[in-house]
Amino acid sequence: MLNFPASTHVNRLVPKTAFYKHLEMNTRLKMRLVEDVERIQWLYKLAPSTMNVDAGKVVHEIVVLRVTLKVEDMPDDAFLAIDRQMPRHVVFVLQYANRVRLLLNYKEWADADKTRFNILKTFRTEWMPLIDVKLELVGLTLDNIYEDFVGQISGFVTNNAADTKQILALQDEIARKRRGAEALQKRVRNERQFAKQMELNNEVRALKRDIANLDEELKNIGKQLRNKMYG
Repeated sequence: MLNFPASTHVNRLVPKTAFYKHLEMNTRLKMRLVEDVERIQWLYKLAPSTMNVDAGKVVHEIVVLRVTLKVEDMPDDAFLAIDRQMPRHVVFVLQYANRVRLLLNYKEWADADKTRFNILKTFRTEWMPLIDVKLELVGLTLDNIYEDFVGQISGFVTNNAADTKQILALQDEIARKRRGAEALQKRVRNERQFAKQMELNNEVRALKRDIANLDEELKNIGKQLRNKMYG
């Protein structure tokens, strides 16, 4: 499907029970897998043992799973539960009818013993015809390959963790300030004292200036990354 080297092909069906019997999942998530997922297929294994690439400092193996769905709008919570507990990095190829989308939970180890992950952000592509799905293998280590996958699926055009996390931090800061501005605007509407309304409006305007500056910074980073990638 993704035109990866033949040495990486696995093409093995994985029983859904392998996930909800061996991973911590509540009843709701188990039922999600039972009712919303038709089947799960292990497509590829990317590792030093299957291709000419070095293990990364963080990423030691990447598995690509195709999940055939019974419903198009299955929530991400089951994939989050799987990804937090699987001791490897995962790319999901979600298929519904004759359309697919790629989903990647960008994650980092939550503990020194490397038993669980924290999910930093979920990235997904739009739905597309099966023939159009692609994911390029770029990099000499699994760390490089994984970060490039993140850049391709997210649209950030990043290929290293520092750039990706900088963008995520800016997005989180923008979202936080927008929530703050909305809360202040609600207070303005409920405030009866004119002087207090003016004070709150000034705070809203300051937040909106901050948001505009952060948006511009985000655009500039994206432009720099595209220029670096494509020249």
